[in-house]
Amino acid sequence: MNALAVATPVDLTELRATLAADAGPVRFVAGGTDMLISGRPLPETGLLVDLARVAGMAFIDSCVGDVRIGAATTVAALAADQGLRTRLAALCEAAAQCGSVQIRNRATIGGNIANAAPAADLIPVLVAAGARLALLRRDGTQCEIALGEYTQISGQLIMEVILPESCLLPRSAFVKLGSRQDMTISRLNLALLAEFRNDHFGLVRMAAGAVGPAPGRLHLAEAALAGRKLEAATLHNFISALVAEVDTAIPGRTSRLYKRRAIAGLGLDLIAQAVGLSPRDRLFEDAAQ
Repeated sequence: MNALAVATPVDLTELRATLAADAGPVRFVAGGTDMLISGRPLPETGLLVDLARVAGMAFIDSCVGDVRIGAATTVAALAADQGLRTRLAALCEAAAQCGSVQIRNRATIGGNIANAAPAADLIPVLVAAGARLALLRRDGTQCEIALGEYTQISGQLIMEVILPESCLLPRSAFVKLGSRQDMTISRLNLALLAEFRNDHFGLVRMAAGAVGPAPGRLHLAEAALAGRKLEAATLHNFISALVAEVDTAIPGRTSRLYKRRAIAGLGLDLIAQAVGLSPRDRLFEDAAQ
């Protein structure tokens, strides 16, 4: 049995050469936070590629057109980027609530995607934003796929996260529910992107995490808001749609009753954040009754 080999490429040229030269199984590590926290053992054989020193894999390009984010960009950098906040505030909010300061300084957006935890905070925002991934294959070629098509294939590396301009709606929000205020793993999280003008919603894109096996779009909830006026009747229909989403996602789980109630309150907080109102506004308090 061959021992585990470790590679530490310093640029994209060396990274491509490293992948092309090894035919065995390949795994990647960037921040390594999930490995440290959960105590995951290193693989015993194959090639482990450390991405921490690869120049050109950590960047945020949010000026015009599609937003492009390098896979090695840290969660802390996402939270602090003002250009990104202008284009997609929800992603900055999700990043700011992801783990501790130490975790955010090490964890990367590519690692958050590759780890594929059902409760990951960044992924619902990315799903709602129609994210695509630029991948590097072992043979040096690149391809682009939808986020939902990604699977952990050995040697296939996430290089960039691409947020299409057409999906980046003017208002966005992210909320989560956990067992405590800080450094909490989400029991439920929601992301919303929407058009909102003159008290009316236009296009709406929503996603939830920690409900099913993977974060996903909430099409019933989207339909309950799209084209509607922000008023009590709309919010009541929205809550009913959220509850129906939970019933569809986890019909037989013991957590269903809890999440039916939790998603209603969290959904109202999400709307309040997106439209710039207090969740204690009379409109939301009446809808919660």
